Amino acid sequence: MRRRQVLLAAGGALIARGAVAAGYPMRPITLIVPYSPGGGVGINARALQPYLEKPLNQTIIVDFKPGAGGIMGFTLGAHARPDGYTLTMVTSSITAAPWLLSHIDYTPEDYSYIGQVTFVPNMLIVNAESPYRTLADLVTAMKQKPGELATGFESGWPSPDVAQVVFFARADVKGKVVPGYSGGAERIASLLGNHLDFSFNNLNEALPLYQAKRIRVLAISGSARTPDMPEVPTFRELGYDVAIGVWRSLAGPKGLPAPIVQTITGALKTVLGDPALRADFAKVGLSADYLDPVATRELVMREYQALGKLFTELGINVRTKT
Repeated sequence: MRRRQVLLAAGGALIARGAVAAGYPMRPITLIVPYSPGGGVGINARALQPYLEKPLNQTIIVDFKPGAGGIMGFTLGAHARPDGYTLTMVTSSITAAPWLLSHIDYTPEDYSYIGQVTFVPNMLIVNAESPYRTLADLVTAMKQKPGELATGFESGWPSPDVAQVVFFARADVKGKVVPGYSGGAERIASLLGNHLDFSFNNLNEALPLYQAKRIRVLAISGSARTPDMPEVPTFRELGYDVAIGVWRSLAGPKGLPAPIVQTITGALKTVLGDPALRADFAKVGLSADYLDPVATRELVMREYQALGKLFTELGINVRTKT
């Protein structure tokens, strides 16, 4: 009797979820952005929002949830109800932070992946008035004054911070790491105010200031130079294996029904192929780099495991400490 009740309850739940999925979306969708509006993820979400609303025929509310370097927003997204009405723009931060912060209450396993939206390289930037004109200049100064040249740090370990610690290891240098930043926009403001000597930021955070000649870009991550600044060399060209960039993907909480995933995925794939969206993305230094749910999950989990290994080698993996 007990087994029958359990089976009936489970069957009822599946029917209810199927009914909800069949009519999806019936009300506005909230898209959590775990950072402040001026950062790259916020720029990306706002650029995507009007296009994605059209095929879904529903309003998308971009909900900025900055806090603890993105941890608050990622946690809210991972633990939301899996009904398709709360999505999150997840970033490569979710593959790093769980290895580095013991209080994290999520891992990449806690999301249902819908599709990749874009990939953005990281870069090392300095104020346009800085005496450091090349990466070699900066590395020389850091070796001459170890721990004195200041750079920013966000507590949630977003991709630029991961790229920064990898650069420190590859170049065998130390910087004065200043904590307390909540996004790329804050770090750039400090750099322009000469409170930081250098900063790691992603392309679309830095591109407008680069175009305005207010900053200098010394090196960029990735396997190739970017068309937006073709004269800037990659870290690898300069002898440092720093290729970590920022991918951004749509995700829901674990257990998101497959029909809902399929609905959003179909809409996402369609709009990322729209020339108008691609043109609008390009204006803010973004590319449309769609990956389907399976490929997105594979990329995330591969990076998650690779970073776990890297942080163990660097001695900063909190999961290996007793």
